[in-house]
Amino acid sequence: MKKEPCICKKSTKAWMIVIGAILALLMILYVIAPLVTTVIFHDFFGDARKEFRIPGQADGLVSQGFTFLWDQQFFLQCGFMADGKSASRIYVTPMAQPESSYYIELVKPDGTPYTGHTGGIASSGNFIWLANDGKGEDNCVWVLSLYDFFRLEAGESYTLTTYFKPETRASFCFVDQGYLWVGEFYNEADYPTEQSHHYTVSGKTNHSLIARYAIDANSPTGIAEGGPSAFLSIPDHVQGADRDQYGHFILSTSYGISKSHFLFYEDVMTQANDTVLTVDGKEVPVWYLDDDVLKRDLECPPMSEDIVLYGNRIYYLTESASHKYIFGNFTRGRHVFSLPLEH
Repeated sequence: MKKEPCICKKSTKAWMIVIGAILALLMILYVIAPLVTTVIFHDFFGDARKEFRIPGQADGLVSQGFTFLWDQQFFLQCGFMADGKSASRIYVTPMAQPESSYYIELVKPDGTPYTGHTGGIASSGNFIWLANDGKGEDNCVWVLSLYDFFRLEAGESYTLTTYFKPETRASFCFVDQGYLWVGEFYNEADYPTEQSHHYTVSGKTNHSLIARYAIDANSPTGIAEGGPSAFLSIPDHVQGADRDQYGHFILSTSYGISKSHFLFYEDVMTQANDTVLTVDGKEVPVWYLDDDVLKRDLECPPMSEDIVLYGNRIYYLTESASHKYIFGNFTRGRHVFSLPLEH
């Protein structure tokens, strides 16, 4: 009498086929996807140098802000946690030993976790500024003491108490030549900006501004009284910015899984301002960053975040390999890359 095949043998065979297919898919993702990414963004990777693994990704950090402390030779990197409940963090990464990176958690005055977006970070003197693009009162720039911050041990908490309200949404920030710049990210649905911040230039509408504040070491917030002293009108979807030693502005733009861009602009502030914006009864000069002063548009992998200039190179941070998005693990998004700064 002919025996029927064992059901469990069929089931085992089916599972082996499924597992084999998954392993094959992972092999394709790990081998083919990086190669495809390199080809698509050949201008970027042709000059790029892999620097170090982005800290915090394995912990659930969604990286946002990035800066460099020249005196201490440390990178500071901030971000929020993918679970939406854990405290946002600042990672400290020594330039000489990036594998020894550690983090400090951020808490509110009542000791509860601070879960803000922490979109940008910058530092000068004894100040660390942390840009938080939130709604209403949550839109602010937090002010930390560099001295108090570096007294903390790895894994300890810094209590946020001091802040100021910028004229723009606090999406990102950077320091340049005695000024703190605070800029905003624009998206019509989720990240609107004030109508007065909208300028039509070169046939396109810039919906965002970067505000410039003079740094004052004797002020509790680190910035001088009197509000912003200048504005830059910028394109949409700016995630980070910096300015090189020649005065050129560099913007990092991205949105979703579309290609990111590094936009390189002339030093517009050597020219006459394009217009003015009235703030608290004072006319503040505004310069346009538009196609007329655009020097270069470099396509980059998706989800670029903040950038920082160090040693005549641009260091690039992305959030694509975080627990929130994952796909960057297959498209070379797990590391900080740097590019030579061209003039």
